[in-house]
Amino acid sequence: MTDSTFNDATAAPGPAAVAALAKSMPEVARGARWFWWIAAFTAINAALNVSQSQTSFVLGLAFTQIAHQSLAMGAALAVDALLVGGFFLAGLKAQSGSTVAFVLGALVYAADGLVYVATSHWLSVVIHALALFYIANGFLALQRAKKATGLG
Repeated sequence: MTDSTFNDATAAPGPAAVAALAKSMPEVARGARWFWWIAAFTAINAALNVSQSQTSFVLGLAFTQIAHQSLAMGAALAVDALLVGGFFLAGLKAQSGSTVAFVLGALVYAADGLVYVATSHWLSVVIHALALFYIANGFLALQRAKKATGLG
């Protein structure tokens, strides 16, 4: 027997409600888009590495540069693809309100920034810190909005 008074309005809010909330917030979009910038410049840096250029962009990942210096080309390109795809996916998911995407993406990028700290590439450290600031701002704005609306 079913309860005829039950309706969807009493159901717990789902991912669609969180996604709609996240998409309505410019701070969340700004934070999430940094993952796309990281993915794009990492892909450009990978192409520059393949062409044996001595140029690279500071927004890209140190991990891929290490891969190109220490692995065979095929393995380095696999690392590139994994990281570029991962950051692109993190951007998609974060823009849809995934706190896990914000946290995992930020942790990987912070770890990457530590490589630049260890090698004293200070401009890259500053760019990483700036990106992490906006990513954290997007994450915190999403958390505040989810709490205020009862979604989280």
